[in-house]
Amino acid sequence: MNPIFPDFQIIRIPQTVSTNAHLLELSNAESLAEGTVVVTNHQTQGRGQAGNSWESEPGANLTFSIILYPVSVKASDQFILSKVISLAVFDFISEIIPGSVSIKWPNDVYVGDKKISGILLENFIEGAYLTKTIAGIGVNINQERFLSNVPNPVSLRQLTGATYPLENCLQTLHARIASRYRMISVNAEKLHSDYLRHLYRFGKLSRYSADGVFFDATITGVNCYGMLEMTTVTGDRREFGFKEVRFE
Repeated sequence: MNPIFPDFQIIRIPQTVSTNAHLLELSNAESLAEGTVVVTNHQTQGRGQAGNSWESEPGANLTFSIILYPVSVKASDQFILSKVISLAVFDFISEIIPGSVSIKWPNDVYVGDKKISGILLENFIEGAYLTKTIAGIGVNINQERFLSNVPNPVSLRQLTGATYPLENCLQTLHARIASRYRMISVNAEKLHSDYLRHLYRFGKLSRYSADGVFFDATITGVNCYGMLEMTTVTGDRREFGFKEVRFE
């Protein structure tokens, strides 16, 4: 039994348009235990952040969504859920491929310069607090070829040559989510420091662009609203929301 999610269920469906949409529909129709998961072998219209699509070969990867009830989290602090989920995926991948995994702001997980996981969070708010979060997670596990125009996908199988049982991967990742989720109440400061410590390009001078203009800058932080904080080579401090800056 998972002490953080003692009554959760894993709901397996052969195919769905979107595990997030399926889980949301279920949660609106009935009371689901926190940590309940909807997992599918084939997600026909998987979504990423800002309407991006997610390619996943049927039966080869992890495609699932999990429901959380972070009712103590203020709406203004909702980015902490992005830290929880991305760090949990980071933990899971790092156990297999140590030393080369990072989190690309806001919540993609990379190995080197290639994307191995995408995350879509949907937060629901009443008043000043969250009521529930549905986190959709895609992790490339056993896929050997990627056919879409996504520029830099990679899978565990491509990196290691091994095949991984998806059920074992799901159970392990679910446990990592529970561990990171618990940190919201017991050590939120470490969640933030871990997120920055594992952030892709953090503290490194790199090339970016915004509104078609290229510039060199260093990522210096991410604020509580999820805005990316940067300092340019000329000493200017800038903040960007998602899709407002491009990594070159």
